[in-house]
Amino acid sequence: MHVNDGWMPQTPVEGVLHAFTRIGRRLKAKQPGDTIDPSAHLALFVLRCNGALRLSDLAGKMEIDASTASRHVRSLEQVGLVRRSADPDDGRAFRVELTEQGTQEWEAASKRRMELLSRAMDGWTDSDIETFEKLMTRFAEGVTSLVDDRADGRAWADKGWAAAMAAQRKPAAAAAHLNSEENVENSQ
Repeated sequence: MHVNDGWMPQTPVEGVLHAFTRIGRRLKAKQPGDTIDPSAHLALFVLRCNGALRLSDLAGKMEIDASTASRHVRSLEQVGLVRRSADPDDGRAFRVELTEQGTQEWEAASKRRMELLSRAMDGWTDSDIETFEKLMTRFAEGVTSLVDDRADGRAWADKGWAAAMAAQRKPAAAAAHLNSEENVENSQ
């Protein structure tokens, strides 16, 4: 059963959101061969891309709170995928880094997900895949830019869907209010 049985997106943007929800849910799910919780793969990915990081920096790049990042690090450390080392800039702090086993686990998990994506695009032309990659990259950069542009230090997802939708309606509501004031003034 699909979560969208009986419902069809009404606009192309709804279709994009719905597609991302469906894809994201499946890419985050445990894949055959995964040995750790899928949510921990993000920590491995961030460390693979950035090298050793302080816990607070890791949490920031993962866009989660430090206590959640700490739980991920603790569980990854217990299975030998990350290790803590002294921070050379501050002896009181530590940095988290991938072990060789952690690098191997990340590469294997990444390969499984790339195989899934490749199979999903089976039958696509090279040109279709290149176009899709360019559009997805452009879209990801746009979303990242908007989310990273935090007026109050929090991403829209941190505020909740209702707050994001209310913020979108504010300009229209303000314009409607202004128009109603003008109408009142014009009728007097």
